Amino acid sequence: MITIRRLEWDAWNMEHIARHEVTTEEAEEVCFGMPVLLDSYKGRILAVGPTIAGRMLAVALDPEPGEQGACYPVSARPASRRERQRYVETRGGEQA
Repeated sequence: MITIRRLEWDAWNMEHIARHEVTTEEAEEVCFGMPVLLDSYKGRILAVGPTIAGRMLAVALDPEPGEQGACYPVSARPASRRERQRYVETRGGEQA
């Protein structure tokens, strides 16, 4: 699996996640915290985890080719019930 070291932000993805009422800071809190990383479609990764405030989010990431640990956040939104459950199961009962 991947280690997330850096997120690539631009006007498009910042505006896109804002439509889901997620800030770049919240997405970074999830990605640089202790997220559960799930395989997604098109080679993407879904990082699921809590923000500092306890909000559970799912951040869709597209790994940047040739730049280990760099990812482009494609989307971010509140985590679904199923995603929250996977987080709790993987983290051994830890909850935000």
